[in-house]
Amino acid sequence: MKKHQILKLPKVNYCMNFKSEFENNYLRLFQAQNSDFEKLYLVAKDPGVWEQHPESDRWKRSKFSLFFKNGLANEFGLLIVFDKRINKFIGSTRFYGYDKNNSSIRVGFTFISQDYWGTLVNFHIKKMMLDYAFNFVNNVFFDIGVNNIRSRKAVEKMGARLFVDNPTGNVVYNIVKENFNEV
Repeated sequence: MKKHQILKLPKVNYCMNFKSEFENNYLRLFQAQNSDFEKLYLVAKDPGVWEQHPESDRWKRSKFSLFFKNGLANEFGLLIVFDKRINKFIGSTRFYGYDKNNSSIRVGFTFISQDYWGTLVNFHIKKMMLDYAFNFVNNVFFDIGVNNIRSRKAVEKMGARLFVDNPTGNVVYNIVKENFNEV
């Protein structure tokens, strides 16, 4: 290359699409289809997965079926969490509640198999989603059941701060774009 030559890079058209899919070395997050119900229910039918959730009986097929249908109907879909190393569904998550005026979106309804609790899997899921979201919004909110201590600690480790405290129902955590770089 000649001295002082300007290198021209291709122009990237990066438009907001929260119905995107994500991947790293270990995990793949992809949009669920109706045909994925049975594979995802194999994870969801474990009552232990839901013990700290406000709907602790979501392990029941009828309750999980409603959760799944609502996820598919969600504007941004329902993301399957897939372990690429063993080719297995291990949970799900989703984006929802985009607010253009407040430059925010919500991430949640996440559950993963107990086999992955205490690992970095939840961190990797959230990191992929936050890395993407912060290209378009300044705030990400997490609605978490007040008694779901595991989820609360997980988002706190990522830098989220308690935004709305509530003694019953859900609490709300927030990560601001500028603070996310500290993670």
